[in-house]
Amino acid sequence: MKYFTKQWFEENQLSNYLFFLVTMGDWEEEKAYYREYGIDLEQERKMELQRDRDKLLKFLPKEFHPYVLDGSIIEGSPSDKLRSLARNWLEHFDTLTNEKFESCAADFIAAKSKLSKTVSDLFDSSFHDAIIQTIERNAEQTCTIKLNLENTYHEMDMLTITFIGVSEFASTAPVRNGSWWLYEEISIVEGGFRLSVLFDSPLAEFSIVAKDVVIKSK
Repeated sequence: MKYFTKQWFEENQLSNYLFFLVTMGDWEEEKAYYREYGIDLEQERKMELQRDRDKLLKFLPKEFHPYVLDGSIIEGSPSDKLRSLARNWLEHFDTLTNEKFESCAADFIAAKSKLSKTVSDLFDSSFHDAIIQTIERNAEQTCTIKLNLENTYHEMDMLTITFIGVSEFASTAPVRNGSWWLYEEISIVEGGFRLSVLFDSPLAEFSIVAKDVVIKSK
């Protein structure tokens, strides 16, 4: 994928650590709030740090590493220096992310004149948060994906997309029933178009090349 890669998504998820540092109010009030729901916030954050430590060290600049290693990145009262580092990194990451969305949208607009009207209309709005009900590859160079759209901004509840003239089909992890559609990219390739989708559950970069699509909705 060109824009919405697994690495970008993991970075985006880890930015929650830094957002917490920048926006956090009174630490004791925060802990008391979670305690009402039976949650020990300090213990929860220690477990999260243990789980994500390697990713934080991989994605965050070296200036953050001491705070990750000594655990202060999850403390209730971060230093002014750490808070400033977090704010600057978040602003930079948000700028890059906005540029990705703008570039992806511009690429789609540029490609629309070369796409069939069915494909152009289908992907004019994002399928973000759609859930795969079924996905089937058929022998006749077709692939059918049935989507639950109840969590999206689309008016219909269910949509079946059949890709025709499929020449490529690839995924970094199995896309299956229950996988969540996160972000899509459309590009023109010889003989048709390429749809690239970032899925979650499991996190996967999915790609399919086809000549056209047939859609059924309800």
